[in-house]
Amino acid sequence: MRFTSALIAAALAHIATASVLPAVIGARAPDPEACIQAEKYIGIHDTTFSYSPACASVTFSCLKENGTSIWSHSACVAAATCQGTESVILLNQCQNPNVLAASSIPNLAAAIYGNIVGPCASTGCPITQQNYIDFIYSSMSAANVTEWPSSVNDVISQWWNPITAWAATGDSIPYSNFNDWLHWSNS
Repeated sequence: MRFTSALIAAALAHIATASVLPAVIGARAPDPEACIQAEKYIGIHDTTFSYSPACASVTFSCLKENGTSIWSHSACVAAATCQGTESVILLNQCQNPNVLAASSIPNLAAAIYGNIVGPCASTGCPITQQNYIDFIYSSMSAANVTEWPSSVNDVISQWWNPITAWAATGDSIPYSNFNDWLHWSNS
């Protein structure tokens, strides 16, 4: 009960500070207070307000990359799907002011897309729900997650479904739509 109350309080505080995030995305040097607030909410998705220790681990794994082309790091792509793109970009900008605004970050690396969909990437096959599940669980494993999501249904409803809703391409997501989601969804 105490843990649930703390999560509810954190989510409410997140809602109150969410208006800070769009103003700093794209800024070369984010406001230090916005960085402190963003760090407090690692593991909480910006749209579902659900906390996931597994997502937090993947997000910390992304931050360890400390690169500027964040969509060329599997951990950062995975973190964006569970944490939200805005938050992942801001957190990366907070530690490295050379990370560009969402629309200017280089495109999703073809190698990462290939790792998600498999050998059919060269023929343009889209990401399926199973591809996504395999990718996110592989990313969690690489991040040495110790507290896994309670069910794959949570992963689907909280992380996969919002992406497919935004992409509006049905049950799968082509490269171009997923790449656009990373750059334009502000999730």
